[in-house]
Amino acid sequence: MRIEKLLHKLRAFFDGDNRKKRQHIEELKKILLKLKKKERKITHALQQTDDEYLKKHYQTELEIIRVQRKKGIEVLQQLKERKQGD
Repeated sequence: MRIEKLLHKLRAFFDGDNRKKRQHIEELKKILLKLKKKERKITHALQQTDDEYLKKHYQTELEIIRVQRKKGIEVLQQLKERKQGD
């Protein structure tokens, strides 16, 4: 009975680590989806405006969002590779 209890605790410890990894991946996916929606919204606004100042502002925002998404996607791929390697 004592060995079974230790094995149960050990299993719970390792499952907790996997659960945290999965949760981190899911949160990152949600953030990437929000960034994608924001990118689409700004792109649409950019196409609709004629004001040069606003166009410049939207372009800057788009560049920032694209860089953030690119970094996020790279991190997500690394996390998935590590998860598969475990």
